[in-house]
Amino acid sequence: MAGGAGIEGQRQAGVTTPARVWLHAGKVVLPDPHGDDRYGHRVVEATVECVGRDIAAVVEEDAASALRRATASASSPAGAASLRDFGADALLSPAFVDAHVHVPMLYFRGLGSAFANRGNLVEDLFYAVESRLQPGDVRAFARMGAYELLRAGTATVWDHYYSGVEVAHGLRDAGITGVVAPTLQDVAGPGVTQLEAQWDATFAIDADATLCDADLFAALGPHATDTVSPALWTRVAEAARAQGWPVHAHLAQSVEEWLRARELANTSPVGILDQAGVLDAAPRLLLVHGIFLDDADLRRLRRAPVTLGFCPFSQLQFGFPADVMRWAGAGLPFYVATDCAACNDGTDVQKELRLLAGLRTAFVGSGAEAAAFAETGRRNAALALDARRKACFDAVPGWDAPSSLLSRVWDIPGDLDPRLPVGQIAGGRRAHVAVWDASAPQFWPAIAPLRGLALGSPLPALRGLYVSGRPVGGDAEADGFGLRSLVDGPEVREARQEAKARFDALLERLRLPAMS
Repeated sequence: MAGGAGIEGQRQAGVTTPARVWLHAGKVVLPDPHGDDRYGHRVVEATVECVGRDIAAVVEEDAASALRRATASASSPAGAASLRDFGADALLSPAFVDAHVHVPMLYFRGLGSAFANRGNLVEDLFYAVESRLQPGDVRAFARMGAYELLRAGTATVWDHYYSGVEVAHGLRDAGITGVVAPTLQDVAGPGVTQLEAQWDATFAIDADATLCDADLFAALGPHATDTVSPALWTRVAEAARAQGWPVHAHLAQSVEEWLRARELANTSPVGILDQAGVLDAAPRLLLVHGIFLDDADLRRLRRAPVTLGFCPFSQLQFGFPADVMRWAGAGLPFYVATDCAACNDGTDVQKELRLLAGLRTAFVGSGAEAAAFAETGRRNAALALDARRKACFDAVPGWDAPSSLLSRVWDIPGDLDPRLPVGQIAGGRRAHVAVWDASAPQFWPAIAPLRGLALGSPLPALRGLYVSGRPVGGDAEADGFGLRSLVDGPEVREARQEAKARFDALLERLRLPAMS
């Protein structure tokens, strides 16, 4: 398989980016240290100076000043500088971070209907199929998932899946960056037979210089408290402390998991982690879903370096949305992610923000006041129902503020690992920059570009993506700064052919019809 359409494909093709690149636009999203929110943003005309894979500096200036600066730099001894002036109507933003995703699982979009009436989705579909996967399948499917993520403006992922080394190399093929947690299981699930191999894979990813150079790092990936034994949790805690690695796990994602924790140790899933020492040992914990967390759990989590992960559209399909307003009220940070195409049907993390924004009043229509109004149809009941709506709205002021929403797919997940500082256009961060056409209909009249990014449907206006200072697909302006190559580029066509052949072989092992 040749290198993908992203960074790694350019490396293999021998294409190099100048040591210093200047990106200028009339609108650039920068951190606002003076805002009311820790993660505020402002939009100004500016030039972003990229040196290698990092942002060296950001200068607020007009296009003429940017040109003079780049020209002077090109004539200096360092040389090899270039200016990309995207124009007054362009908007540069941080690329998105999807901090909980199973990238290879997009192949399940072709299998759901075949198993629609087979009972338990996880055990009858996911486990049945995943137990028949081959390592090469995982790399091929991860490649295709990474292309989809790049096309959605995502440059960094936190992946959690089986055959972790293959996942990491699939991401590298496509040119996406991230942190890979090989799935660890020893109680239930396909990973039980792979436990030691995936444990070793975690160390192998960390030790692989080619992956590190591509900004791909390792995390410990225990699956969940009902598929991981207390002994393995303790082993994870010891490794996290010794290696300084983050722990990335599912937590309290189903009533079955909650009940099993009670049966096993007379505690909650959070209590399982506490007893194993995980809350005290890990330098960073990414705990995802949290549907069954009580107030005592939230108090326990507050003392640990925990960031919770919320996947709203996924949770609507496999469960119900967690009460993230309780998380916020308890002072626990959280980010938004997609989970995977198997239970979300896509990996566009930006679309999740609209659902998050609406959760504040989403359940008013199913509460006691709504039931009373439905039963009586009386004026007082109608007023009580509306009063409930207003109370929910006022309980979390600023909940749908664009900067607050965007921080959950930029700054907060971008701060999760010091090895990969992303999520902001600022000096010292990776040069992960999305290029938008702010004159496109999706942004018109372009007086509130942050709101357009948070609550609109901006993807049709995405014109380019820089990952670690390199333009995805090359720098050919005619094809949309290379993004078209993620659909019909030669590397992607080759990757799609391999993925189809492997998917057809998987279907044959499952005794299902091949894809058409």
